[in-house]
Amino acid sequence: MMRTDAVLSHLPTLYREGEVVGAFAGTWGVQLDGLDEAGVSVQRAHWFDSTPDLDEAVALAALLDIGPEAFHAGLGEFRAWVHALVRARLQLGAVTREALRVLVADYAAGFQRAAGIAAVAPVDAWAPDAAGPQLLDNPPRSRAARLPGAGGWEPLAQLEVDNGGMDPAPWAVVLRGVGDAPEHSPLVVNRTTGHAVLFRGSVALGQRLTIAPSAADRSVLHADLDGADVTERLTVWTDLVAGAGGPGEPAPSLAAGALARGRNTLWFLPLATYDAPGLGRYLLAMADDTLAQGRFDTTTFDRSLFAQPAQMAARVAWVEAQPATLEIRLPAHALVTDPGLTEDGVLARGRLEAGLDAAVDRTAGAGVGTDVVLRALTDRQPGDARLVGIWPRTFRSAGPTGADSLPDSGASFDVTDFDSSVLT
Repeated sequence: MMRTDAVLSHLPTLYREGEVVGAFAGTWGVQLDGLDEAGVSVQRAHWFDSTPDLDEAVALAALLDIGPEAFHAGLGEFRAWVHALVRARLQLGAVTREALRVLVADYAAGFQRAAGIAAVAPVDAWAPDAAGPQLLDNPPRSRAARLPGAGGWEPLAQLEVDNGGMDPAPWAVVLRGVGDAPEHSPLVVNRTTGHAVLFRGSVALGQRLTIAPSAADRSVLHADLDGADVTERLTVWTDLVAGAGGPGEPAPSLAAGALARGRNTLWFLPLATYDAPGLGRYLLAMADDTLAQGRFDTTTFDRSLFAQPAQMAARVAWVEAQPATLEIRLPAHALVTDPGLTEDGVLARGRLEAGLDAAVDRTAGAGVGTDVVLRALTDRQPGDARLVGIWPRTFRSAGPTGADSLPDSGASFDVTDFDSSVLT
């Protein structure tokens, strides 16, 4: 009735109290009040932070080519998304480290206020270590490949692994016995780089031989056979020669090798070494690349050996630096939410991580792969399981058959009885 009073205030005092005039002014006043309310609604619809309608906010954000996402559960989360993207893109240049920090900080803070949770601490600066928020360029990734993908690695077989990183990557190999008989003197060669390592010993069923860069000095190798240090039984070549003239002179130290960028061809064969068992299994001379196990209609007769069953499988592991990639790691050790809303809080935390992932991906430079990781509080207690026995155990014995007494023996004075002796 504010407009009715305003209309009556323009009339002389004598007419303000009239019933008919008051009803007439009230009719217009109600219409004018309605127009005022409509005007306020229209005005509020043009203020992004004031509109109560999600569709109106979406229409305003569309002017900046920013739309809602599936992980937005309400107007508050959408507002946090738009404000973070606008500030990072229009004010800070989007692709810089500072712009990404502000993007992550603004979106995380706004989302958590809207969702009523606390999971990520304020991101005031990038930290140099894992204790705080980190932005890592070309983050390292642990890679592994089983050789072969199934079954065992036959002697003379050449298999490939792919180092997709920016640089050569130091690698480790775990050899595991998978056959009924041991594998003797295994030699693993990287034909792409010429680096080779030989173990002068045997790997039986269930045993694991780990050859990896030493923790104390990453430039040299260390070997472990089911928990026992067997490094002294390694031999390394840095430029192995295949064929009759090989393998060449071994390296003076147990130098660790590296996978070259791209595809690497790994070659395995059991190679005879002095004072190591394995006769009938290993090769007495260094093979060349053309020698293979005999396969009908596949290999040539004069470059083939009788086929030998696989007695060993391998797993190769390496760490590669991903090109054109950045990763943001945020400590998220605890989740705080209202009592009784734990399940909703966990879902909101998942939406926060999805939103940060999408926001950083769309703000970073073109062609740059991105990932945002919320690191939960974890306690790792690595263990090393080993095969110590195969059950059920089978016990075998052998002995004489026939009579249950000692057979007759030659007569020995003061040794054999008279009745149980025969003349010799």
